[in-house]
Amino acid sequence: MSFTLFKTKKIYPYVLAKFVLAFVLLLITQLVFYIYNSNLFSPVSFGGFMKLLWGNVVFGLSTTAMMLSPFLIMYVLPIGLRWNKVYKGIAEAFYVIGVIAMLLANLIDAAYYEFTFRRMTSEIFGYLGVGGDMGNLIPQFLKDYWLFVIIFVALIVVFAWCSRRIVLDKRAPHPFGSTLIKDSLQSVLAIALCVLIIRGGFIYKPLRPIDASKYASCDNVSLVLNTPFSIIRTFGKSSGLEPKHYFENERELEKIFTPINTPMAALPADSLAAPTDSLAATPKNVVVIILESFSEEYVGFLNPDNKGFTPFLDSLSQHSTIYQGMANGKRSIEGIPAVLAGMPSIMFEPFITSPYATNKIEGMPEVLKRHGYHTSFFHGAYNGSMNFDAFAQSVGVDHYYGKDEFNAECGDTGYDGNWGIFDEPFLQFMAKKIGTFRQPFFTSVFTISSHHPYTVPKEHVGQFPQGKHPILQVVAYSDYALKQFFAAASKTEWYRNTLFIITADHTSHAVSSRYSTGYNVYKIPMIVFDPANDTHVVKNRIMQQADIFPTVIDYLGINEKVFSFGKSVLNPANPEYHITYGSSAYQLIKDKYYIRYDGQKLEVFDRIADPELKTDLAKDNATAYQPQLNFLKAIIQQYNNRMIENRLTANKK
Repeated sequence: MSFTLFKTKKIYPYVLAKFVLAFVLLLITQLVFYIYNSNLFSPVSFGGFMKLLWGNVVFGLSTTAMMLSPFLIMYVLPIGLRWNKVYKGIAEAFYVIGVIAMLLANLIDAAYYEFTFRRMTSEIFGYLGVGGDMGNLIPQFLKDYWLFVIIFVALIVVFAWCSRRIVLDKRAPHPFGSTLIKDSLQSVLAIALCVLIIRGGFIYKPLRPIDASKYASCDNVSLVLNTPFSIIRTFGKSSGLEPKHYFENERELEKIFTPINTPMAALPADSLAAPTDSLAATPKNVVVIILESFSEEYVGFLNPDNKGFTPFLDSLSQHSTIYQGMANGKRSIEGIPAVLAGMPSIMFEPFITSPYATNKIEGMPEVLKRHGYHTSFFHGAYNGSMNFDAFAQSVGVDHYYGKDEFNAECGDTGYDGNWGIFDEPFLQFMAKKIGTFRQPFFTSVFTISSHHPYTVPKEHVGQFPQGKHPILQVVAYSDYALKQFFAAASKTEWYRNTLFIITADHTSHAVSSRYSTGYNVYKIPMIVFDPANDTHVVKNRIMQQADIFPTVIDYLGINEKVFSFGKSVLNPANPEYHITYGSSAYQLIKDKYYIRYDGQKLEVFDRIADPELKTDLAKDNATAYQPQLNFLKAIIQQYNNRMIENRLTANKK
């Protein structure tokens, strides 16, 4: 070795030099994360930047100490074995593994963040290998995100070069005698310092993801956090929610917010919110179409800047009622429960993978089944993907149709090579299958093609317009597949007696800056189409995914209370709102306000007068927005306590 960066005969300087190297490399990946996702965060002042930087130091030091703890402990223990070649080799192996894992996690999340708008947590391990052929997907990911592969390799080369040039001279002091007490004291102090760094300093509770809000606005907390910290600190955190007691009086709580929805059919005839002539006179079929990764931004009718990618949906919108659609999460596993059961995942992890997944719930299919409906769910991915088949069954779906059922009837065709069956053949399979159902029926389909790696069938290559992002081509393909489905459905006898609701599971890559921050990252299509009631209405009202369930119940004129954290948009007496949870903070739209609340810090913005969310109204006068905060707290209390107590049905308070 011709050149050394640092050379010492003492263990503690050696360990410190190794620690600093790992810490600096972690900060470099934090910088990569910011540069790649800079358009997704709010601008900060110089003072805000310095505070954010200090937050990175605090969280970075904690992460480095956690990831390198086996290496650190092995070297600081006061034993002569520290100088043993094999022992040192094991310690150095722990060091290399810790650093590589730390850098890899942060770089993977730099690419993944734009899809979720939150740092990865330990729940990611529950998704690995689910929903696709990972043998095919991993090479595709490496190809599409080649830049991160290069950055990772470059960092590993730098790491290897620097690490080899931090040298500890071979010297073996006697472990006994006069040095034992000194070594023991040094070891105790070193371990205590390590624990202190991991805790985040002299603080009452160890550093948690939520503490990132002390260094940045709720919109920018992901710039303070790093992914390995987020993953480590969320291990074992799925044990449950904390009960909330914001309101001790149950009657007061129910008055502010209740998830028990009274149907319009049960209201007095002279009520302002009584059923209107838009309600169905005879039992209608219901088809809910959930489009994969369809942002509002991609639909030409909803966003004129992107005309040309959804000509069919643009045409259908001219005969539909259009609402301001909002997703209740950023992942498919969060969107499906919200749509089918009015159950948003306003907690640390998705409802489907949470400890409460076995709670008794009554989704839309279950309620409709009690009123004579045949129920089914279609999803072209591998059976078992995201546990959607099990969840569908838990909310009342009797018949699930996935890739296995498609292949059984249509042969080994239509496979996209990654996730499952291309949308066009699968939707045609669905149209044919629906024809065998007795009426009335409820069915829902979750498409898959408008998703990375953005492939279209060979026979359609070059047919669809290219856009600023590869997803726009597959959006155009999915729109084409929908057109073929409706063409087939319109020729059937069940078509005119069917209510169609077209929405999305979540948003995806933002093409323009307008859709990359704040609540705009949750905007999705929400199209209500009734062939027998051909009207074109654009409603200036939010309709979140959780609103679909109670809205359908009202549209069908069913007189049954339902449990949902959304409200029917047909009842003008119902409040208009949107609720989500991400980056350790609750986010609420209520009235004209957009609110972020992490349990401690409140931020309030006037989303109408301040669409870029630049001015925090609560900074100087938080008490003025107590009604909005109380509404949010009431939702949280109802959600947490009912989830814990398994009170998630309308007839079990």
